[in-house]
Amino acid sequence: MSEFIQTFFERKARQALNESMDRASDLSYFKQVKRRIEAGEDLSKELPQLKKLAKKDAVGSLNTLIKRCDTDLANYWNLAKAAKSKVTVKHEKFVTELVPRFKAAYEFKTAFGEVTVSVKTQGNYILVSADMKDVKKGHTEVALMDVEKQLSLAGLLN
Repeated sequence: MSEFIQTFFERKARQALNESMDRASDLSYFKQVKRRIEAGEDLSKELPQLKKLAKKDAVGSLNTLIKRCDTDLANYWNLAKAAKSKVTVKHEKFVTELVPRFKAAYEFKTAFGEVTVSVKTQGNYILVSADMKDVKKGHTEVALMDVEKQLSLAGLLN
């Protein structure tokens, strides 16, 4: 894999992790409040806004906020449309860790075959790898250059 692609995705991962820290805190908080409400706890002194909502409405609002947080955590990994890549993101939160672990896969179609760049995180540790099983051996460098072009264009449009 080229140094440009490695650096690009390491920077993208660091940026996504920084944005994710705050959102992960929000997510944890919303889940905790939801559990407490479902357990029948009166939180109206801690959260005066809940006085206006029935238990069912409060839980519904919290479910919406939780979904929004999950969506945001995945959206932080998206590239500009100019990159023409298919992105899949999964995240997993462990109780003992502040930031979720992410697995992101970016599939790029090139004239020489498909290149998949995988990014995995654990805390601040970032692993970037490329899979070019569809690309013939003699064309790997050219396929990587095509991915670099797509990423360069996406970087300019961000």
